[in-house]
Amino acid sequence: MCRFTLTTGLCLIIASLASSSRLVCYYNSEAADREDEGQFTVSDIDPNKCTHLIYAFSDINTQNELVPSSGTDIQRYQSFNGLKTRNPLLKTLLAVGGLTFDTQKFIAMVATKQNRETFIESAIKILRENGFDGLNLDWTNPRGAGSTSQDKQRFTMLCKELKDAFEYEGETANRDSLIISASVSAEKATIDASYQIPQIAKHLDFINVLTFDFHGPWESVTGHHSPLYKGSQDTGNKTYSNTDYAMRYWRDQGAPAQKLNLGLAAYGRAFDLSTASSDVGAPANGPGEEGCYTGEEGFWAAYETCLYLDGVTTELIPDQKAPYATTENQWVGFDNKKSLDTKVSYLKTNNFGGAFLWSLDLDDMHGQFCKMGNNPFLSHLHNLLF
Repeated sequence: MCRFTLTTGLCLIIASLASSSRLVCYYNSEAADREDEGQFTVSDIDPNKCTHLIYAFSDINTQNELVPSSGTDIQRYQSFNGLKTRNPLLKTLLAVGGLTFDTQKFIAMVATKQNRETFIESAIKILRENGFDGLNLDWTNPRGAGSTSQDKQRFTMLCKELKDAFEYEGETANRDSLIISASVSAEKATIDASYQIPQIAKHLDFINVLTFDFHGPWESVTGHHSPLYKGSQDTGNKTYSNTDYAMRYWRDQGAPAQKLNLGLAAYGRAFDLSTASSDVGAPANGPGEEGCYTGEEGFWAAYETCLYLDGVTTELIPDQKAPYATTENQWVGFDNKKSLDTKVSYLKTNNFGGAFLWSLDLDDMHGQFCKMGNNPFLSHLHNLLF
């Protein structure tokens, strides 16, 4: 059993090197606190399906130090990095930030060189003490609310100083340097405002582009949250809101294609329809029902989507290569095997470095909802990439 598991892990890494592909998988630690079948702990992770695992999320304290988000995290860190005993070539990273993170903590930390040095020293300490291989920055909008005109440059400085410090620490200790990566916006306006792309790309080992949530139930009409291409009815700024545009824009603005990971979401965005129309662009009245286990309105994990759509016909948005379905007055856009086929084919054709998944806990862990085996979303993605 152990020999087979090790061989599987080695084959994954060899395949990864041969195809220059990465499959970076997020683990949302909050999923450990969900109820019943929604609970997903570190022990539920299959370490042989991903080349990199990211633990989400850590925090920044008032002293500008990287710290765990909760008292239970240190124990979870140990279990998380213990997964490498089953796949010794697996790389693990600790993420800091996230969409709900208090960005004032980032703003304060990057404000001075001394603050950044404090953060970097604490990052090296916590990463090494707990067995992580690197750090993932999840500050997706450095020029958002409360920021200053200097924060775009300060984000670049943070990336450079982290890279320099990680390399120095690795050389001094005669071990591999820690990895530095970032998860970044796919929205053109945010990209232009927030990132010096050629400069940060020099210092980052890879870049996760958040090519999802382009649309959602915060809008007044239905739209797929992660279309591959622009829709035939998209005009003006809406022509930027698709995976193809975002990936090409990052590349064309100076990020090497091999450093870019295309983002894939193991969830659907659901709308509450306000008329009998159910086409793309149909009038909507806010978010759809909350997921049975994730508990957020208009957000359905991949396994919850299967539960809602049992026996329902899936439609395809032809120009965007994206599936959706309606059930009663609920409209949901999501990804399935066919759309994953198309996205991975696109990724390979354009020589992008790989894909990243948000997040492991949203997949059908035991195969009880989708009836397609354990972790069907991740397993299909892995088979396509490797």
